[in-house]
Amino acid sequence: MSKHNTPVGRGHLWSGRLLLGLYHAARGLSLLSSTLDLKRDQVQLKAPRRQSNRLLILLWRAILISIYWFMIPKIFYMMKSPQSYAAIFASLQSTSVSIFAFTSFIKQVRSESKFMAILNRYIAVHGRICALTQSQHLFPLKFVTLYTIKLLLTISGCLYELPQLLPLSYVMNMEVTRVLSGVIAVYLWLGTLFLLDACFLGLCVSGVLYEHMGAHIAKMLQQMRSIDIMDCQDEESDMANPTPPVQLSRYKRMCLLCDRADELEVCGIIYSELYKITISFCCIFQWQIMFYIYYNFIVLLLMLYEYILNYLEASEGDWVHILMIAIKLANIVLLIMCADYTITKSQMPQTLPLDIICTDIDVRWDKSVESFLGQLKTQQLEITVLGILQLSNELIPTILSAIVTYLFILIQFAYTGGFDMSEEIMGGAEKSVLVKQQQQQQQQQQ
Repeated sequence: MSKHNTPVGRGHLWSGRLLLGLYHAARGLSLLSSTLDLKRDQVQLKAPRRQSNRLLILLWRAILISIYWFMIPKIFYMMKSPQSYAAIFASLQSTSVSIFAFTSFIKQVRSESKFMAILNRYIAVHGRICALTQSQHLFPLKFVTLYTIKLLLTISGCLYELPQLLPLSYVMNMEVTRVLSGVIAVYLWLGTLFLLDACFLGLCVSGVLYEHMGAHIAKMLQQMRSIDIMDCQDEESDMANPTPPVQLSRYKRMCLLCDRADELEVCGIIYSELYKITISFCCIFQWQIMFYIYYNFIVLLLMLYEYILNYLEASEGDWVHILMIAIKLANIVLLIMCADYTITKSQMPQTLPLDIICTDIDVRWDKSVESFLGQLKTQQLEITVLGILQLSNELIPTILSAIVTYLFILIQFAYTGGFDMSEEIMGGAEKSVLVKQQQQQQQQQQ
């Protein structure tokens, strides 16, 4: 994210355009009010200067919160008058998602300054890694491909969710009030989805930065093989070597070793900063990450419920629900795999032969390696959400088993009449309706 005038590859060009487009999308969805400071050597986000602007932004977002509470629950499956025990269970699930969405939205509004601070820290560590590795851009085409897949999954989910917020019948019948409220609901929900995708994006960025640092250390070790080979030649001068390396004097070898030791210490500082940034990101976005998983998981269960309900009523299921189940499951799996990718790449230096390359020329390298490996063992990256959910590939089988268990429960409900109308529920619903009518009549008489 530093400013460069030299030409770059196609993958880096697309990644730069993607990140810039995401920044403008965040501002358009009222998720960021900061502006880009392009006057510095390194791009930074800065808050609005005038206090009045901040007050207007806070007032605007307070209005958004109140609208969010009344509009967003329409996107989930809500039973107006549950007539079976399965319907009551589904209604409770959709209500819990609505409450979770509202809580996540409040956290989102209150944490903009933290979002801006963590973004600036990511930009700063990106610049330091660029300077260390002498690279202009660190985001390859793989990064663009992964986020494009995630974006396609989000858009596919929107094709099913947004029509529930803004039905086409409102537009066809020219119902201005409902159309306006639907447009606001769509706007707010797009902001929520954007922030959920930002959770995936942040973890992916950390993984890419960790991967570049690990690749740089591996390259540095490969360059140091000349020192190690020269030591082996001093001890075993009679060993055959068809392609001998370039002869280095003892002084140059010692200088090279000291330079690499200093460079490894700089790598340790960057690793420590990257570890702190990743942990801070997970701490700031922990509600959003938890809502990301919970929302996709519960909607997936609700789609299973609706599929079985349609199958019982019409003897055939709706394939749209099957497609939504696949999309929601892919969202969860993609986030978990991205988190596991970040954790794996953070441990990459521990798999490298850092302690093998050692010489008797100078002990600085051995001390630097010992300090670096000790730091990595102390700062073992673990991505935990709200202290109860650890994101790793081991979580995927657990989620799959929970989905299969819920499916068997729904099938058991279907065989035992859990989807049939219950007289107890119907009687209670009718009584509540009669009580409301009597209360309205009494108010009118008064």
